[in-house]
Amino acid sequence: MKRTIRTMMTLAFLFLFCLGLPLAEDLSYAEAPGDHVKESVKHTREGISHAKEAVKHLEASFKAGGGDAHAKEALQHAKDAIKHAEEALAHAEHGSDAHAPAKQ
Repeated sequence: MKRTIRTMMTLAFLFLFCLGLPLAEDLSYAEAPGDHVKESVKHTREGISHAKEAVKHLEASFKAGGGDAHAKEALQHAKDAIKHAEEALAHAEHGSDAHAPAKQ
């Protein structure tokens, strides 16, 4: 059980990390990020949603079977990573709006 929880946490962290890379890459094209940033924002939102779902399942497994201190600490890190990803997403959305063409 502990090994399964640790494996799931590792996969969740890798998933969030991999989502952040394309978003950061798209934001580096400051000339006209447009659709690339919007697409990255969409995928990042989906990733955050999946990560939150994984955290819910892990919390349920903790309630059912306890879990050790390391796994609980990893769960807290996952929650923090989701929070930071949401903050980065908010900044990306703000930047995307700033670079969008003015609507008349």
